[in-house]
Amino acid sequence: MNGHWFSFSSRPPKGTSEIVAEYRAQFPSAYESVGKARRAVVAFPRQWFSGDDLSDIESAVGEALANCAEHGYVNGTNIDVRCRFDGREFTVEIKDAGKGFDRWNASDYVKPLSTAPRGFGTFIMRQLMDEMEYTDHGTQVRLVKRCSAAEAAVAETDERFA
Repeated sequence: MNGHWFSFSSRPPKGTSEIVAEYRAQFPSAYESVGKARRAVVAFPRQWFSGDDLSDIESAVGEALANCAEHGYVNGTNIDVRCRFDGREFTVEIKDAGKGFDRWNASDYVKPLSTAPRGFGTFIMRQLMDEMEYTDHGTQVRLVKRCSAAEAAVAETDERFA
C-alpha cells in the first residue's frame, strides 16, 4: 500500500539535533513513479532551502530514485522514502527491494571517464550533496544537505514565530 506520512514538531532546544519535521512515503517501484516521488520529496525541503541548494537536492534525489527504478526494481514492491529536517540539515533516505550490491566500489569516489556512456549517478550525487552513503547492502542511499548559515537563521526565526 502506498502512502504519505508527515510529522512536524516544535523547534528543539539550541544545540540539539532532534527532528523538526519528517516526511515518509512509499511509491511503486517503477519508472513511472520517479517524477511523482521526486516532486513529493523536493516539496518537503522547500520550506528551508531555495536556489542552487534546492536544485542540488532535486537532481540528487531524482538520480537516486531513477537508480531504484532501474537497479532495484522488483515487481510488486515499493520505493520507501524518509526525509528529516533537524533545523540544520536535510536528510533523505531512499530504499528499494532490489538485491543490492557491494557497498565499496572505487567508482563511488572517482570521477568517471568523460567518454563513459553511464556511471555518473553516484559521482553526481556526491558532488551535489554534503554527504552521500549507501547502506543495507546497497539497497538504501542516504543523502544529506546542510543549511547555509543564512538559511539556518531564517529557519530558526520562522520556527519562533510559528
